[in-house]
Amino acid sequence: MTSLESLLCNSCGAPLKVPQAANYIKCNHCHTQLHIRRDEGVTFTESIEQLNQTAKALQQHVDRLTAQQQMSDLDRQWEQRKEDFMVTGQHGHKSLPTKGGAMVGGVIVAAFGLIWTVMAFGITASSPFPGTFLFPLFGLLFVGGGIYNAISAANKAHEYERAHAEYRRERSRLKQQPTSQNPETDHE
Repeated sequence: MTSLESLLCNSCGAPLKVPQAANYIKCNHCHTQLHIRRDEGVTFTESIEQLNQTAKALQQHVDRLTAQQQMSDLDRQWEQRKEDFMVTGQHGHKSLPTKGGAMVGGVIVAAFGLIWTVMAFGITASSPFPGTFLFPLFGLLFVGGGIYNAISAANKAHEYERAHAEYRRERSRLKQQPTSQNPETDHE
């Protein structure tokens, strides 16, 4: 014969007679499904519905923490990657590249080169010394360098814009996940 334990229903408090080997039981009074817990000499019942609700709440919390961690990881990776795109200005300050800035910088250098070339040709045109034609060539080198710098800086700006758009798409995707319910601030 199986020995019975006397317990109380966790939901309604009704007395229960439970076989000692049982792990689950249904309350005859309120019909709640119960889990029988045995911990260090203490035996008690827990509502399975409450356990399910607790597990669901814990899972939602874990999902939120996971989404927050993914967002933080993405933001940290972007900040590190953004450093690769930074350009250093004349006085050592760093900034993000822009296509407009690339064009302005290129035009300034090329204009300086053109002015140099015109002035150098004017000065050396009547010079009787051989090799004075090299002086105007420096201006043409400035023009070429300005054009090259404008193109390379514009390409870098384009790559930055593409990478930033990719980062924003991924961040938006993470924000729209059903598990991420906490409002996040934008880190751009």
